[in-house]
Amino acid sequence: MNPLDEHLGYVTDRIRLEAFRAAVALTVREGCVVADLGCGTGVLGLMCLEAGAARIFAIDSSEMIDAARATFSRAGVAGKASFFNTHSARTELPGRADLVICDQVGYFGFDAGIVQFLADAARRFLKPGGASIPTRLRIYAAAVESAECYRPVAAWEDEAVPDRLRWLREYAVNARHPVRIKPAELLGPPALLGEIDLRAEEPRTLAWKAALPVGRTGTLHGVAGWFECELTDGVWMTNSPLAERPINRPQAFLPIREPVEVREGERVAVSVTAKPRDQIIAWTVELPAGRRFKHSTWEGMPLSREGLTRAEPARVPRPNRAGRARMIVLGCCDGRRTASEIEELVLADHPDLFPSPEETRRFVTQVLSTDAE
Repeated sequence: MNPLDEHLGYVTDRIRLEAFRAAVALTVREGCVVADLGCGTGVLGLMCLEAGAARIFAIDSSEMIDAARATFSRAGVAGKASFFNTHSARTELPGRADLVICDQVGYFGFDAGIVQFLADAARRFLKPGGASIPTRLRIYAAAVESAECYRPVAAWEDEAVPDRLRWLREYAVNARHPVRIKPAELLGPPALLGEIDLRAEEPRTLAWKAALPVGRTGTLHGVAGWFECELTDGVWMTNSPLAERPINRPQAFLPIREPVEVREGERVAVSVTAKPRDQIIAWTVELPAGRRFKHSTWEGMPLSREGLTRAEPARVPRPNRAGRARMIVLGCCDGRRTASEIEELVLADHPDLFPSPEETRRFVTQVLSTDAE
């Protein structure tokens, strides 16, 4: 998705903006300093300034940091913001903040990194007694009958898919899929899986179990998950398909290997385990008749034997071609040469760095834009 399209969705979601504006009004104090993690367009930082904040540390690892910088300038408040074009975990701020704010809330709540981002920010960015937005997540799950949600799995069995590629269904059935659940597609009411206190120490593993009631006979395709997010005391936002005023965010769909029939009055046992730092989710679905489905997004990652070997702690690594090229380029950055001079020096000293001079120039430009000041 184009980054602007993604952020257009954020800034036109009135329910989301209303919730954040209410939370900011209750939390921001006159003259406070705010760290905005994953600032995007800068909309949350601007809200904080309007509420009385004195300074914003705007942090974003994407090109949207330039949009935020321009937005603050056009709003006449560029002097009240410092911009950091890097991941928050790699950012060092010039001072501590009174408030950390972010919206790294995924489809399932925890699955976009918010748990580790806020835990890291609380340790390194916040003043003693500082606040954060959001503060808590409630995670829900429900049994789902939806051929539409199951389509990303079933599509690999279509006649149009070459026979030799249909095995990729195994990856699809072990993936978490963003979906738009309709209330009529729920086989029964949701169950609360658990809560996450975003102000507490980062948990290494999240593990929940629930019995999902089946309210009508139908076909179980998988489990849907969503969140309720408390931004600050009494201010909530949710992507629940049952909510009267949900924010515009998909739910998470966790499929099972094959659709099965379930009957009214039964209960489907589900367990969900997640490692927030590794962004891995595992789920088990067990039916009353004893059938059991086990899945994991680890199994949905197309890792080669070579890729697995590279992850071994005992491996003795050596720089590959791109790594060696990166070291060559950065070795030319002496604080005196211009970017143009570095490009010409690399081309002259290493004419075979890449298959063509054009690719070498592109690579030098990329390295200097991401790894040099």
